[in-house]
Amino acid sequence: MDFHVAKRGIEEMSENSLPRLLVHELQVSGALGCHRAYLSVCLARSASAYLATIPFLHPNERVFYEALQYEQRRTSYLKGRYAAKHAVAAYVREEQLERVWIDQGILRQPLVVHPHAQNLQVSITHCDELGAALVFPEALPMGLDVERINPVRQAALAAQMTAPELELIRSGLAAEEVMLTLFWSAKEALSKVLKTGLAIPFAFLEIAKLERKGTAIFGTYAHFPQYVVACWVFGEHVCTVAYSRRAELSLERVRDVLSQVEYAMDK
Repeated sequence: MDFHVAKRGIEEMSENSLPRLLVHELQVSGALGCHRAYLSVCLARSASAYLATIPFLHPNERVFYEALQYEQRRTSYLKGRYAAKHAVAAYVREEQLERVWIDQGILRQPLVVHPHAQNLQVSITHCDELGAALVFPEALPMGLDVERINPVRQAALAAQMTAPELELIRSGLAAEEVMLTLFWSAKEALSKVLKTGLAIPFAFLEIAKLERKGTAIFGTYAHFPQYVVACWVFGEHVCTVAYSRRAELSLERVRDVLSQVEYAMDK
């Protein structure tokens, strides 16, 4: 599916007024059978494009948005909600985005509210001009994260790693600044599955092993062996997805989506 501009009802929006958007169906298979998931990524060079998404907010989302005090937080909220609402809408075949409500739980985790979204969950991330979301069935928990590779943060990230992790990071699989960002992102992704955020000691989220698997870097966790993580580098960013080791995720499709995102960012 190519980048496109969403339309709200019968009102056609200008192609330059909304973020570019990519929504792609993924297949997740495992012991519970084959399930659908949807990955949504939006991209805009300016905050004004995200401001144009305000009419798509659910009334309750609009109340939450209006209560936010800081402009950066407001823009981040719009990025995440725009991507998440499109992913949910694709899953449940909803044409009106404002009917999809991405609520917030007591742990600040996103909650999907829609008449046809029983047992659906969503993981949301935003970074720079990007917003992204992954919608999946509750039976197959997943976590999504995107981070920018920033050499300036290298020392700060290294300070959060365990000694075994630093050995893996310096193993030559990729440049050190890439590996540090990848490890950080992999921990973020797992924390979203666990619904703890980064409020737990980083050592609990330790990466045990990394190896190349096709176009992805594939890893396992030291203290949560029931989960694995798939990682990709695209442009100046990394993307990670944490999910059950008993499941199979269509890794090549994720790579295809990220390649399209990278191409769009370079234009």
